[in-house]
Amino acid sequence: MSVKKTTIKDVAKKSGFSPTTVSRVLNENYPVKAETREKILEAVHDLKFNRNTTARNLRLKKSGLMALVVADINNTYYSRIAKRVGDGLFDEGYNLLVCNTNEIVEKENKILSMLANKGVDVIAVASSTTDPSFIENLVDLGGKIVLLDRDMNIEGVPFVGSDNFESSKRLTEYVLQKGHTRVAFVSGPENVVTSQDRMRGYQAALLENGLELNEYNIVSGQFKKEEAFNAIKKFLLSNRESSDPYTAIVSSNNVMTAGVIAAVNSIGLEIPGDISLVSFGSLDMQEIISPQVTCIDQNEAELAKTTLETMLKLSKEEHSEHVESTIIKDSFIEGSSVANLQ
Repeated sequence: MSVKKTTIKDVAKKSGFSPTTVSRVLNENYPVKAETREKILEAVHDLKFNRNTTARNLRLKKSGLMALVVADINNTYYSRIAKRVGDGLFDEGYNLLVCNTNEIVEKENKILSMLANKGVDVIAVASSTTDPSFIENLVDLGGKIVLLDRDMNIEGVPFVGSDNFESSKRLTEYVLQKGHTRVAFVSGPENVVTSQDRMRGYQAALLENGLELNEYNIVSGQFKKEEAFNAIKKFLLSNRESSDPYTAIVSSNNVMTAGVIAAVNSIGLEIPGDISLVSFGSLDMQEIISPQVTCIDQNEAELAKTTLETMLKLSKEEHSEHVESTIIKDSFIEGSSVANLQ
């Protein structure tokens, strides 16, 4: 039977002080009252708490390295952000490490641990989970984190990204205003914050317009092109035989949108003649695709610029709670991919 390792939170609970105060005592990087220090060190001794490599390395001087941890580097949204952030950091004397998690939580945790052990100054992460505990522990140990694109609402940790709920709601409302009442939604992974927020926005739009929610509305695409292709192809073949077919699809990310378009084409259907389509996220070479897909266009340039600025601020600030979060405003691009049923 394995023994549970003692953490900073255990020391905090026993000593009666916050994890932040415990971290300050252990890292000797902030003034703490002698009485407080004594009680915390007593708890450390009683619990036989040993700081691991991660904790020691997070106390080291600046490494000149920063990191960007993303879910899918094949998604040009992330690769373009990585290029902009990397170029900007280089100009400031830093190098950027870019890591890909493939939406696998276990892989993400291993990558974050490795980066912390290497003493990376700041890590920007688009997390593949809604569970904040692993990142919270890194922050407790003194790590500096920026939440990119996917907000986990961790106190004192800045977020840079879109308002996914509102933008998804606006996208769905556009389809409803065109007279569509049978609207399907292509969803991402259940454990990803952006996937949840975008689905909630879609559902809110339907509910506010008196439309029914059921399991048949949702088609899982897992934020993957091939997954979306297979799932939507099956959905469309079944839909074609229905006496009350769906007339529109809301795709919750641009990678899946490409899969949806391929699925529509593979069975000889047309957009928007047979099925209408909108996308959260613009497609590559959006301007020459016919029909042009109506979409939420995320401001990659502004997001990358703000992420860069936030990472640089964090590298200079001793405590991350002094660095603010930023919501980047998305744009709505009206194309010709939605039929008007009014």
